[in-house]
Amino acid sequence: MSHQRIKAFVLQSKAFGQKDRLLHLLTEKQGLIVAMAYGAASGKSQLKAVTMPFVLGEYEIFSYKDRCTVDRGELVEPFLPISQDIARLTSAAHLSEVTLDALVQGICEEGVYKLWAYSLYELCNGEDPTLSAQISALRLLSDLGYAPWLNDCVLCHEDIDEGAYFGLRESGLICPRHKSDDSIYISYAAISSLLYIVQTDYELLFNFTVSERVRSELLCFIERYLEEKMEKSYSRLKLLEGFDSILKETALCRGADVEDSDDDTDVKRLM
Repeated sequence: MSHQRIKAFVLQSKAFGQKDRLLHLLTEKQGLIVAMAYGAASGKSQLKAVTMPFVLGEYEIFSYKDRCTVDRGELVEPFLPISQDIARLTSAAHLSEVTLDALVQGICEEGVYKLWAYSLYELCNGEDPTLSAQISALRLLSDLGYAPWLNDCVLCHEDIDEGAYFGLRESGLICPRHKSDDSIYISYAAISSLLYIVQTDYELLFNFTVSERVRSELLCFIERYLEEKMEKSYSRLKLLEGFDSILKETALCRGADVEDSDDDTDVKRLM
C-alpha cells in the first residue's frame, strides 16, 4: 500500500456506475495510470472539477496491489476553451484515443507528457484544432518509434527533389520507380511539413502555416498513416467534418432565404 501525490493530465474520464468515474491519467514520471475516483460524478463531490476530461490536476492517489484510487485533487489548469467548443473538444478526444491506443499502462515514454502540454495549449488557442490534433498524433507515433521515413527513397535511397510517393507498407517515401497501387502521392511542400513535424522541438511544433491544399494533403496522409500503424480507423474527426458540412449547408440555405425575402420586398415596392 502507498500514497503518492502526482501531477497528471486526464486523458479520459468515464462514468462508472452512477456516482464514480474511471480516470486515465498521463503522468510525467510514471506514464499512464488508471485510477478510480469514487463519488466524482456526484454534483456535490470535490473531485468533480479535477476529474473532467483534458484538465491538468495534482492528485493524491492511494495504490494497493494493481488498483489505484484518487483521494483528493487540486485543479492546476482546466483548459476551458476545449470544453466550450465542439471542434476543439472533438479534436482533443481524437488525440486522447490515439494516445491511449499507443501507450502501455505503467510504462513511462519520455516526452509524451510534455507533448500533451503543448498540444492542449494549442487546442485551446489555435485556429485549426483538427490539424493540430493530427500533428500531435503523428509526432506521438514518431516519438514512440513509428516515424515515417521522409529523407529519401526508403527502398533505393534515391534523393527526393520534388514530390514523391509514400508507401504505407514500407513506412517511407518511395521514388516513382518503386510506386505501387496503394502508395500515396505527396507534394514536396507536404514532405517538408512532415519533416518539420517529426523533427522540430515541441516548443515550435505548431509554428508553421500551410496552404489549404497542403493542409488537405497532411490530413489525408496522417489519417491513413494512423490507420496503418494502429490497425484501426479513427472516426471522430470524420464526424466533425460531417458536422461542419451540415452547418455550411444550413448557412447557405439561410442565405438563400434572405435573398428570396429581399427579392419579394423589392417586387412589392414596385407594385
